[in-house]
Amino acid sequence: MGIDSSGFYSEDQLKIILSPLVSLDLLDSFDGLIWMQSGKQVGNQFQQHQTTVSRNQKKCAQTFGLALNKENGIWTIDGDKRLLILEREVHQAARFQGKAPVRIEANGWIDGLLCSPVLESYITGACKPSGVDRCLSLLDSRIVDAWLCPLPDAPNHHDDLSIHALCKMPMRFMVSPDHPLLKQRSITLDEVQKYPWQRIPRGAYPATEKQLRALHLWPPERRSRQLSEANWKGTNNLSLIVHVGSVLTNNGYTPDLVPLPLELGLETGVALIVKQQHTNQPSVVSLSAALRQRLVDQQTQHPEIQLLV
Repeated sequence: MGIDSSGFYSEDQLKIILSPLVSLDLLDSFDGLIWMQSGKQVGNQFQQHQTTVSRNQKKCAQTFGLALNKENGIWTIDGDKRLLILEREVHQAARFQGKAPVRIEANGWIDGLLCSPVLESYITGACKPSGVDRCLSLLDSRIVDAWLCPLPDAPNHHDDLSIHALCKMPMRFMVSPDHPLLKQRSITLDEVQKYPWQRIPRGAYPATEKQLRALHLWPPERRSRQLSEANWKGTNNLSLIVHVGSVLTNNGYTPDLVPLPLELGLETGVALIVKQQHTNQPSVVSLSAALRQRLVDQQTQHPEIQLLV
C-alpha cells in the first residue's frame, strides 16, 4: 500500500481500506485461480461450487477492469492491476484478523507431512507452476501469506522478507513402499537411474539443482531406458517413479513415500518465509510453532531431521 510524503495514506487509498470493492468470496475465486491454476482445486479449497468459482472470478475481473487469460496453460492477468493490488492488501489484513484462512504456499517436496492433516485456520497450495520465482511472486503480490521453501533455495537478498529456517536433513530418493528397488539387498545409483524420475523444471529450484548437478544427477526427468519385466511386473507406473526430496516429501498420487537406503551426501531443509512486516502477526507465530511441533513429532520416526532455532 503506497504512503504519501506526509506519512499517511491518500484519501482515495483510505476509502479503499475502509470499503473493500469486492467480497472475500469474489477475490478468493479470482486470486485462487491465479494461485492454484485449477477451478476444481479452488472450489475444493474455498468450499465453492465450480460454477460459483467461474462466476465470481468473472465478476471480480469486471470490477477491476481486468481480464483473465490462459497463456501456455497458465492463468495470467491483463490490465491495470493497481486497484487489485490495494484490494489484496485489504483482504490480507482481513485474513490476519481471522476473517478468512491464512494461505500457505508449499512445493511438491514438502507439502505432504508438514501440511497433512490440514492445519486449522490455514489453506495450503502446491506451487503451480513450481519454482522459487513463482512462489516469491505469489507472496509479493499478497495472493499468499506464507511460503514453505526448500532451505537451500531460500532467497538471500530480499530485505522485505523474514526467513525462518525450520529444519535441515539429508536429501533423499523417495519411492513408493512397493517399489521394486526396495526388494533388493543393495542399491546402486546406476540402478536408480534406470527408473522414471519425477520431473522438476530446469531453473525452478536453482540451489537444489546445483547440488544435484555436482553429482551428475540433473536433470531428474523420465528415463528412456527400457525396464525388464522382472522390474515392473505387478507394479503400476506411478509406483515406479523416483522422487528427489527428503523424508518429509509426499505426493498426492503415491502417498507414504519411503527413502531408498542410499546416501547422497546432500542436504536440504525447510524455511518458512513471510513478508518482514508480517513476521509478528499472531497467525504467523502460531504457524511457525505448529510446523515446529510437527517436525518434533516426525523426529521420532525420522531422527535425521535436525531442528533449527
